[in-house]
Amino acid sequence: MSLLPQICGYLNRKNQFSMSKGADLSSQLCHAWFISQLPEHPEYHSACLLLTAHESHPVVDCSQHFSTEARAELASYQNEQPQSDNPLWSLFCPEAMECQMSPDSVKARIAKHRTLTDIVQIKPAIVNVAEELLFTSNVLLGLPLSGDDTCHIQLGDAFHQALKTAQNQPQEYWYDHPIPVGISPQENEILYGLQQLDIALEAEVARGNLAKNQKVTLVLSCSVTHPALAKIAKDYVEYEVKTHLRLKHLDVAVFGESECQEILRCGFPAASDALKGVFGVNGAYGRHYTFLKAIAPLWQKAINPNLKATFKIDLDQVFDQQKLVDETGKSAFEHFLDSKWGASAVDCEGNKLKLGMIAGGLVNESDAPLGLFTADVKSPTGDDYAMFEQLFCARWGQALSTQEEVISQREDVQRVHVTGGTNGILIESLYEFQPFTPTFIHRAEDQAFILSALANPVEGYQLAYSHQPGLIMRHDKEAFAGRVMEVSESGKVLGDIERVLLFSHYAKHHPMGIEQLKDRLYPFTGAFISKTPVALALLRFMLEGCYRNREYLDSGATRLINCLNYCHNSLESELKANQNGWQEYYSQLQQSKLSQQAISAVRRCLLMINEY
Repeated sequence: MSLLPQICGYLNRKNQFSMSKGADLSSQLCHAWFISQLPEHPEYHSACLLLTAHESHPVVDCSQHFSTEARAELASYQNEQPQSDNPLWSLFCPEAMECQMSPDSVKARIAKHRTLTDIVQIKPAIVNVAEELLFTSNVLLGLPLSGDDTCHIQLGDAFHQALKTAQNQPQEYWYDHPIPVGISPQENEILYGLQQLDIALEAEVARGNLAKNQKVTLVLSCSVTHPALAKIAKDYVEYEVKTHLRLKHLDVAVFGESECQEILRCGFPAASDALKGVFGVNGAYGRHYTFLKAIAPLWQKAINPNLKATFKIDLDQVFDQQKLVDETGKSAFEHFLDSKWGASAVDCEGNKLKLGMIAGGLVNESDAPLGLFTADVKSPTGDDYAMFEQLFCARWGQALSTQEEVISQREDVQRVHVTGGTNGILIESLYEFQPFTPTFIHRAEDQAFILSALANPVEGYQLAYSHQPGLIMRHDKEAFAGRVMEVSESGKVLGDIERVLLFSHYAKHHPMGIEQLKDRLYPFTGAFISKTPVALALLRFMLEGCYRNREYLDSGATRLINCLNYCHNSLESELKANQNGWQEYYSQLQQSKLSQQAISAVRRCLLMINEY
């Protein structure tokens, strides 16, 4: 008996598949697919008839598209389901089994593998934060929420026409929680993040780390869900900031796709298609994530020659300066000044590292009263598993690595598990190692970034993250943007399925290979590098589909088919093109002088904002 029917039988014992449970035809087809793998099921013949009658339906098309390859992946297990307390975890997420059964052993393994020795720091990486560190963050713009009015936005007819055009376009890019155009100021992540950062900077003034009239620069990338929004992105952000904020200590620059293309035209007139493909902010998360690193050397050449590094935050994250000082004795700036950033070290396997990157951590706002060193991801209790976690539970590895890495109070730790905000990189490391997140990465762009660093050692050194104990930001997302998160939930679920497909196929083209990568990235990020990604994606989509409806399933099926086709037909070539594009970018920046037109194009991205 092949393994796929065995898995479906195991799931049936827990879920009791029946077409009568489906909310609509799309959901019924998911039930029918599971039942069609089980000839002994009482609805077997009816299920087969339903699938045949709707063979052109997106859900059926998706199941057929994935099934052959899924069966081939599972055949490598000699068609035998693993014998364990949780055979599906043993098959699809062995890291979860190990974490659940032996959490102390897993934490000891993490601690051993992350420990650094021979740490040598010749000089501090940063001595003047305001002058030498460029803060960055990403803005993700989407369509107005249903019922929200945009007539109050006074940006002229061209703005409203572009917005109308966007509302008639199909969505091209999906993000976890895009900011809807016209959202109320109280729910606007842009306004919240800028205001909170400005407040945090006031504390640095009080501690003598920032002059009273000194400004810190924050670069925002502005990505959009619908292409027509790109033309109005910068103007809209500037309008919201000027209308609602008075910033004391921040200069803000916004780079939308239009601004990026203008910089390419002026500064890189002979840019190859590869460079044009990587330099910009529209598209999957990977594109704007790498842009927010790569902007630093361009900013250094065009605006601030004293710049040394960049540090990314998310706008729903806050430097709670009082708690930082109370619990760590240091403000945010003082953590940068007193760190191992820029040092060299040796890992537990004898590899030489350059700690050209730095990583901090997060604490959930609801947990902040318990202290900064409170893990923002908790180990599962056994009663809180999501539907798909019958198959795959990366949350176990995420929780344990958060405890041992992200909130560790040790200074001799390298970071493998990082968060999308609270991480930075030195400009010299960008030039030397040229790391990037591929433009095809839709989720976990922070986790994907380290894969390119591991793929490209230079003169015997690998680029690595220094851990800064106590550099912890408070995560406030659920406190003020609940409506936005609810609307974007479906896209996030599909992104998680794509994550397994994309990471696993990316790993196939990585010089370290799947086994070594899984070991190096154990237990969290490595869990998404699967030996059976197609089978896992198929089973998760169909299982969750039993409890969802057409709105999620029909578009989701098409999206997953496109993702799998991309993995087979385009991923390898785009990965190589990305590498070539960034090599071209850094080479030209190092070897050529920026034209005055290019410098002006960069300067125009600075907002004309109201000040106190």
